[in-house]
Amino acid sequence: MNCKESLDYISSVSIYGSVLGLDSIKELLKRLDNPQNNLKAVHIAGTNGKGSTIAFVEAALKNADYKVGKYSSPAVYEYFEIITINGENINGDDYAKCMTLVKECCDAMVEEGMAHPTPFEIETALAFLYFSINKCDIVLIETGMGGETDATNVFNRVLCSIITPISLDHMQFLGDSIEKIAGVKAGIIVENCPVVVANQTKEAIDVIKKVAAEKQSPVIVTDEINDIEEKNGRLHFSYKEFSDLSPFMPGVYQSVNASVAIEVLRILEECGFRVFDADIIKKALEQASLCGRFEKISDSPVVILDGAHNPGAAAQLQETVGLYFTNKKLAFIMGVLADKDYDRVAGIMAPLADFIVTITPNNKRALDADSLKETVSRYNANVVSSDSLEHAYSMLLEKYNLGEIDAILAFGSLSYLGELKRIVMRH
Repeated sequence: MNCKESLDYISSVSIYGSVLGLDSIKELLKRLDNPQNNLKAVHIAGTNGKGSTIAFVEAALKNADYKVGKYSSPAVYEYFEIITINGENINGDDYAKCMTLVKECCDAMVEEGMAHPTPFEIETALAFLYFSINKCDIVLIETGMGGETDATNVFNRVLCSIITPISLDHMQFLGDSIEKIAGVKAGIIVENCPVVVANQTKEAIDVIKKVAAEKQSPVIVTDEINDIEEKNGRLHFSYKEFSDLSPFMPGVYQSVNASVAIEVLRILEECGFRVFDADIIKKALEQASLCGRFEKISDSPVVILDGAHNPGAAAQLQETVGLYFTNKKLAFIMGVLADKDYDRVAGIMAPLADFIVTITPNNKRALDADSLKETVSRYNANVVSSDSLEHAYSMLLEKYNLGEIDAILAFGSLSYLGELKRIVMRH
């Protein structure tokens, strides 16, 4: 297959949906000669902060001249960004070569009466195959959803497991309490392999520690973060022996993600990776970036994109807005998926805005703009719905030019942020 045929194929298999479980992915990987067994992996699960945390770890490893594979989803701006080596997206030719091999195995499975692998299982197998072929020194693997039965959870050994802050999300699949969700996330812990856990609720940490104890895996919970302040638009903080750390990525929550990354780098140093160095760590925090995480895409007007789509992320975003936009007039663009707890997200964020526009993301799971407006209006009366993202932005641009607002913040779902960035760049 060529690149177009490969992309058409992955689009066509979307009919197989999302299925939790490991039987299919293990069979697919077996037919590919188990490429994951050739990889030195760091595996990460959690509700919020996964992408930023591995971006910090990736930057440190790249600065130390290691060849780093990264697999994370969903894509924000461009499909191929889910699979990278040293920050470079997989190219079309390599994607097509790997997909051809993966498709042959999928077809053989179906011919033998097995279920067709899902799109995520196919992409996961392709990523592992690509990293193995390219002989990556280390790979950073992000779960798609959950942990225990996520298609990425196929490693017999890992250098380190990571569990970032856990909040209520994907409850129809993972459970209706922090404890239940934490139990599923903790399913990535591998016997006798260390796990780094972001400091979070006692309920989550207790569950994670219990699972780790059963697997005789040492647990490192991140310590207190100190001296948090904003200076000239940059976050500054201290963590353990490191003072005046200042990530390029804004957001108070980045101090939490950075503390997790530092503890992971401490473990990787013990594994033989020469990365636990003050200069490497500070430089990594200053260089790491990630699409759609409090990302400023325009200065005039100020436009910020953030993928906050659950109550935990909304609480972090609320704190960040308070730090960076004190006494500023804010307008929000909100677009959400119907299966998210958008009522609680609206309750946390809507009171902070002077004006809000709701939109319908281009996603089959999207909540329509009018329904979201009805929900948001319970927390902020200055809300309108828009039938297009272009119209929503034009409306707010006019308000900015009239001096009625100081900045625009778009959040709620990653699925529409790429389209909004393209609109902003055109204006």
